[in-house]
Amino acid sequence: MIVARYAISDPGKRAERARLLEEHKAHLQGTAIRILLSGPSAPPAAGGGSTALVIAEVETLAEFEAFSAGDPFVRSGVYASVEIFEWRPTLGLLLERLSDGS
Repeated sequence: MIVARYAISDPGKRAERARLLEEHKAHLQGTAIRILLSGPSAPPAAGGGSTALVIAEVETLAEFEAFSAGDPFVRSGVYASVEIFEWRPTLGLLLERLSDGS
């Protein structure tokens, strides 16, 4: 199953985010979960929170929820909101690569 996590950072936690950035990256890179794509959005408008997206392939939604709960950004409250959901892509070049195992 393909899952996505959409998170919005708390603008008031910029210092905490900067302090935990390397730990956050290590969490993403050190996982057994197959992360397909991950990264932040372009810089936010003045005073706004940055957004980030993780798209992964997992066996169950619960597996990804546990992975997300262990993320230093989630644990420390850097994200003001986190949405996790199953995603069912139906079209696109990346989907074709997933289907043929590339």
